[in-house]
Amino acid sequence: MPLSTQTKNQIMSLLSQVESCSAKGDFFSHELILAPDIIVFAPGFEKHGREGFAPGAITFEKMEVKSEGVIAWVSGTGTYAGRDTRFTAVFRGTGHAWELALLHIS
Repeated sequence: MPLSTQTKNQIMSLLSQVESCSAKGDFFSHELILAPDIIVFAPGFEKHGREGFAPGAITFEKMEVKSEGVIAWVSGTGTYAGRDTRFTAVFRGTGHAWELALLHIS
């Protein structure tokens, strides 16, 4: 099934919020974009769960979004803590919204 425009827009909006929160170093006010059991792997940063979540500044570029059912994934390039990177992000649909469940940056 092709990716709907609505799903793609929702995922892109979440990634934009992640960028904004990471630039400010504040995910507290937007914790609902993160799954409670989020897993993150990034250079010098590994996190399981959203409690105390505070990675370095992240930007996402050249993104390709795919989805199937209640799972969506994005791959692309960007920056993390000022370094060029590649990333993969996995989102889980909750029935009401999407939440970031896995982020891998290398």
